[in-house]
Amino acid sequence: MANLPIIGPLQLVYFWFKNRSRRKMISNWAASKGLQFAPDAKTFSPPENRHGHEDASHFAKHSDRAQKIFSRMFGMSKIQASYPQFAANRFRGDWQTDKNICWGEVGGKTVIVWDTVLYDLDLRNDDWTEGMYTSILVLTDTPIHRTLIAPNKLFKRLSSFGIEEGRGTFSMSTVKFELEAFNKAYRVRGQDRKWTFDIIDQEMIDWLMENQGHTIELAAGGSMISTWFTLTPDRINQQLDFATKFLDHIPEDLQHADDGPAETKK
Repeated sequence: MANLPIIGPLQLVYFWFKNRSRRKMISNWAASKGLQFAPDAKTFSPPENRHGHEDASHFAKHSDRAQKIFSRMFGMSKIQASYPQFAANRFRGDWQTDKNICWGEVGGKTVIVWDTVLYDLDLRNDDWTEGMYTSILVLTDTPIHRTLIAPNKLFKRLSSFGIEEGRGTFSMSTVKFELEAFNKAYRVRGQDRKWTFDIIDQEMIDWLMENQGHTIELAAGGSMISTWFTLTPDRINQQLDFATKFLDHIPEDLQHADDGPAETKK
């Protein structure tokens, strides 16, 4: 049996230098937005999650053996683990840790923007590779049902693979709309078909058609955009603007409904 690959001091020093310039860039971006910044999760406590019992991946429902297969070998993103109702990139890599965390209020909503460093371990060759991706979480009190909206193009759908890999779409069904141009532009999957039709009304369709190219995951408590790679400050601004304004475009009567996420409705 191969030994576990060791992440040695030289490798850690290499990554420290690699991340230093990005840390400075993101901290400057956070300051420009009036957000707080932490270089890692040691000094960051995620806001209280009232929906922590809603596990998108239904992780706890599987056998112990299955849980071992899907669990992190060494660690999981602290932020993503704190919001299990979102599936994006949950099982990506063999080990995750959070970096460059920004949080505060934007447009009247609590937001968290952060990078996740991931490591993939190659046990056979006693080696490892690392990567990093950016996530944006926008919190809201609006009742939300699990929904995934992604561009209906192969390359653009890359960002939705992490959600599907995280088992977040297992309880969803594809939702088609009357406007064929919209169906060609977007792939929509939802847990509650009626609610999905209700939020994607004509006004929302028009807005989405004007703002194409984004993948967004909706779940109880808010919206999340979790990318495949890291984002520049300009791209963070674009994605953050989309994630916050999407919630604003939810029909007014649904923003203040008093019934939260329910069981799947076909």
